[in-house]
Amino acid sequence: MPPRAKFPPLRRRGRPCYSRLVHEMSVAAAVLDAVRTETGRYPGARATRVGLRIGAVSGLEPESLRFCFEALVAGTDLEPLALDLELVPRRNRCRQCDTTFEVVDYNFVCGACGSLRTEPAGGDEMQLAYVEVEEP
Repeated sequence: MPPRAKFPPLRRRGRPCYSRLVHEMSVAAAVLDAVRTETGRYPGARATRVGLRIGAVSGLEPESLRFCFEALVAGTDLEPLALDLELVPRRNRCRQCDTTFEVVDYNFVCGACGSLRTEPAGGDEMQLAYVEVEEP
């Protein structure tokens, strides 16, 4: 009997939670659609690597996304397409002094002026950064 695929350790109330994989699976499928569209612009070309920029508060689990991506690529014409993930930290902007800073340990205080009047300025990204294409 072949080995069973292991799902990432997602838990809700102590039990495994597989419903989150559905979100990552749809994102992985959308990335593969974009890769196919891009490689379709270059007849005979083959995608070798795709890069995604994912924010810390984007709602995506990087390892779950990687798992889903690899599951969708396996056994297709895109294999062995590699996935690079760039994790983008959460950033806030101070409304008082207009400084943009990285939020660490949920500390939303501006490091420049000490103000608590800050607003989100990044970290929710989910961007296709690049597709590396190999010419025939």
